[in-house]
Amino acid sequence: MIELDKLVSIMEELAPAKIADHYDPPRYQVEPKAGEKVEKIGVCVDPTETNLRSASRKGVELLICHHSWQGEAAAEVETKGMGIYLLHSAWNKAREGNNITLARLLNLVDPVFEGDAVLGTTDLPFKDLLACCRRILEINFIPYTGDLNSQAGKVAVVSGPGFWPVYKEKWNQWLAGGCRTILSAELSRYSIGYFSRHNTNLVDLGHSVMAKPGMKHLAYTLQNRLKIFDCEVGFFPDTYSINYHTGSIYPGMGEYYTEEED
Repeated sequence: MIELDKLVSIMEELAPAKIADHYDPPRYQVEPKAGEKVEKIGVCVDPTETNLRSASRKGVELLICHHSWQGEAAAEVETKGMGIYLLHSAWNKAREGNNITLARLLNLVDPVFEGDAVLGTTDLPFKDLLACCRRILEINFIPYTGDLNSQAGKVAVVSGPGFWPVYKEKWNQWLAGGCRTILSAELSRYSIGYFSRHNTNLVDLGHSVMAKPGMKHLAYTLQNRLKIFDCEVGFFPDTYSINYHTGSIYPGMGEYYTEEED
């Protein structure tokens, strides 16, 4: 078993709060009722009902999630006293987190951190990079825009809704840095129109799906780090099948949804 304070210090080492968005620090959404120590830990992208019920059946005392809990399987969480710990933006930007994990799996050369993104280069044609994304993420369909026969060139990997207009200032930074291809989520008509003027390839990997390799890597890392404490760490793979409801977690996003509904 591991003391919760010790576990949180390990999480802070892996995903420091100082690199998280200011409104989005790593934190408990629900504190575990197991006391000061836990023995069984789960890791997932989304705290879906499927993941929560699967974790509950396995006796998980603390579930570490990338996205926030919205009340799914609340009765199960309450009855079992399961804790829920949210990482989100800190793990996107972490040195072993979501962005860098995907960049490494895609064999991007010389990946570097640039704010919310990881930038690296590839000599693959764009169509071959798409094929690599499908294989790594185990998905058959990927929305994209761009020239399939062009070179992917310099690539930006951006977990989250990188194609939302609130990122426009960062779009200009990525373009200034020579990016020819951007891998992110929540592709919109506005972003397609903007980047088409710059002949940039865009790939929507899915808000939840693109975080899956990084969260699996976190589970593997914790399995190794916590062996000395005789802790069990399991990964729960279910994700939301559509883009995440970003309006609930990103300041300013709600106004876009309100406009669409009107």
